[in-house]
Amino acid sequence: MKSIQSALLATSLLGMTSAHAEPTGLLYGKLSGDTAFDRAWSAFTLHKDEDNQILQEFNLQGRLQLQSIYGESNGQSFNTSDYKDAGNDETVWGEDVEARRARFGFKSKWFQVFKFDGLINVDTDGMDNTGSDTLYKDLYELFVTYAPSDAFNLSVGKTKTRFTREQETSSNNILTLERSLVSNTLHAGELTGIWTSGKGIKGGWLYELGIYGNDRQREFTDGDGGEIMLAKIGYDYAEKVGLDSAVASIHYMTNSDPGFKPSNTPEYTTGTSPSFESAIAVTNEISQGRFGLMSDIVFASGDDALGQSDVMGISLIPSYFIADGLQIVGRLQYATSDDTNDLRTSSRYERLESADTRGDKYTSAYLGLNYYMHGHKLKLMNGVEFSKMDGGDYSGFTYMSGLRFSF
Repeated sequence: MKSIQSALLATSLLGMTSAHAEPTGLLYGKLSGDTAFDRAWSAFTLHKDEDNQILQEFNLQGRLQLQSIYGESNGQSFNTSDYKDAGNDETVWGEDVEARRARFGFKSKWFQVFKFDGLINVDTDGMDNTGSDTLYKDLYELFVTYAPSDAFNLSVGKTKTRFTREQETSSNNILTLERSLVSNTLHAGELTGIWTSGKGIKGGWLYELGIYGNDRQREFTDGDGGEIMLAKIGYDYAEKVGLDSAVASIHYMTNSDPGFKPSNTPEYTTGTSPSFESAIAVTNEISQGRFGLMSDIVFASGDDALGQSDVMGISLIPSYFIADGLQIVGRLQYATSDDTNDLRTSSRYERLESADTRGDKYTSAYLGLNYYMHGHKLKLMNGVEFSKMDGGDYSGFTYMSGLRFSF
């Protein structure tokens, strides 16, 4: 990591000093924007100069997402301090505030056609699992992209795999505090691979195709597990129907080694690959004026050797701006499995007070209110979700409140 940082710094300085036109950015004392918020956020752009033949842009990027919860199930209550006591003390500040996500990194554009981006997860308690002082938890993303046009991008490195429209939407921009059950169940994590994508083809077609090692590691793949293949095809039909935005797509994912879990190291706990051999998602997202609607319909084929049956899920997320900067958001979820006990309630936060977290039919309804102070870059979110797991004993609600900050 240190060699990457040194090389990046040296090349950045070379690019900045060889500019042909007047550059902008914090390094030159030139902020931009019409409002105080715009100018403040423009400080994260260190260098921008489209005429520079080496380095066109270098920005800092990051996010801090804080939240607190309270819930009840079958007459028992739970809150953020219970989540802390359940083995999550390193992410909870005090007793009531969870540092849900903390990331820091950069994004840059080089030689007109290359992009180099990176993000780390920050260890918010300042130490790893062995007690050593560190702010570095793990590498979230680090990849380089060759992008000669919108129609063809080729990337290699580590990135988040984005299956379903909910996972395609950055955590900076999601409208609910947590994603849906099936979306999280099928999420493969941040993986090392190679992928290509494009959009705007023949008026509106878009695609993505990638192959990744399925082992979730602190940095890059060890190659000990299997492979995940993710393919997408979609169409932007907004112009055809006169909407502000409208994109429909089909996602297909396969996993050659479901349930694979790399060996743990003392300072880092790895994740397990989803227990499904294949999955398909049909997605759609539209917006018009103040109204928006996102939908995911998902089918997944479970791995019999792991005792996982097939699952199906539907998620609908309507939204409406009732005033400038004030948005009401809903979500309806339905998920079912072929066999009993092959669904499980969300680890955030429904497992805290439920003795039997598994079942075969899950339904939930979410109602939230978001207040945007500077778009998705600074917002307050509040929501309550009512959920029930048939076949298990969870039936209750979770109230969530959070602050989202990103740059």
